[in-house]
Amino acid sequence: MTLERLRTFFRLEGDRTIWNIVLALLAIGLIVVFSARGTYQFHDLPDTGSFLFKHIRDLTFCLFIIIVCHRLPFKSYASLSRYLLMLSVLLLILVQVLGVESGGAKRALPIPFFSGFMPSDLAKFALIANLAAMLAKRLKANYSDPLVFVPPIFWCGFLGFLLALNSGSAALLLMAPCWLLMFIGQVPIRYLVYLTLAGSLAFAIAYAFGSRGTTWEGRFSRPTNVISQVIQKVRPPERLTPEDRRIDSQEEYSLVAVASGDWIGRGPGNSLQRNFMTQAYSDFAYAILIEEWGFVGGVFTLVLYLWLLYRSVRFVAFRRLKKAEIQSGQAFGYFLAAGLAFSLVLQALVHMAVSVQLIPVTGQTLPLISWGGSSLLFTGVSIGAILSVSREAAETQPAEPREEAAMAA
Repeated sequence: MTLERLRTFFRLEGDRTIWNIVLALLAIGLIVVFSARGTYQFHDLPDTGSFLFKHIRDLTFCLFIIIVCHRLPFKSYASLSRYLLMLSVLLLILVQVLGVESGGAKRALPIPFFSGFMPSDLAKFALIANLAAMLAKRLKANYSDPLVFVPPIFWCGFLGFLLALNSGSAALLLMAPCWLLMFIGQVPIRYLVYLTLAGSLAFAIAYAFGSRGTTWEGRFSRPTNVISQVIQKVRPPERLTPEDRRIDSQEEYSLVAVASGDWIGRGPGNSLQRNFMTQAYSDFAYAILIEEWGFVGGVFTLVLYLWLLYRSVRFVAFRRLKKAEIQSGQAFGYFLAAGLAFSLVLQALVHMAVSVQLIPVTGQTLPLISWGGSSLLFTGVSIGAILSVSREAAETQPAEPREEAAMAA
């Protein structure tokens, strides 16, 4: 009986396409991160075997979290989000005092079993889940009441301010999905304008009193280099010393990696630029992926993320919700899946844009691929919640998934 319960518990349910996408991204992440180990030969860090073991451990834990979370009824995330929201506020304040400084900012808390627990990951999940719950309740509200959307706008602005104190990119990645979620939730435009103003005010205050103002100025004032110019500018790697490998040069090496990838790349494990990039396995994982797998591999990975977004928002983004779905609470699940998917895919797009130097460096990882403890943890929670929604949606709407599967075939 116990064995049967275990089999039932670990049975993968929900959208099979999402499962396939997630497993594919985890496999890509294992290969890319292991390949990026070359950066260790220039630093006094753990050996390759220890590094690979830690990443496999984190990936396994992430997969376990997905399985556990996709078994939970999605409606349970509505009540949990209230407590997680309060906890995230406490941790974001605490990180200002006890946080570990990295890159000139305090973003992580020293917690065992994590390479640095980042409260911003918890804050994103908690706010999106809480906002989805509030929007689901307010679908039938009187929008003429000016107090209807005060709570969601307040929480978005307040958490955006706390995040912007140390990470402007994390704050933007929080505000953008919330804005899109409110748009999908049929919120009148005037309230979206209020949210935009609240976010702008939060950024202005954080810029004035936070520690990242000069960093933002430096990143946005730095001219964007063209790939051909970088290739001519960067000196041959063998002539460089460890002291020459400054943080600013990471962008240049990233562009060299992208340019040298060509169509099919150098092949897995054959990256050259990984040896000169201190964040090859995290902040610039996509650049290493393109160098080794080429343009084809880069586009394939991009398509996987966009496909994940489509499969997550299809129940709510392309049609008007039915009255029965609103009354049954199904609307919350649709909003939850859409908001979390927006957040994950937007983070992936930002990471990719940084790797090809379309935007300044943000320090954002590539979900399910880059190395990172707390990032993988909450990515797993988000994917699990999305799968929970798809699982219950398939049970209540069995005809729709079969029809879509037939069309896809």
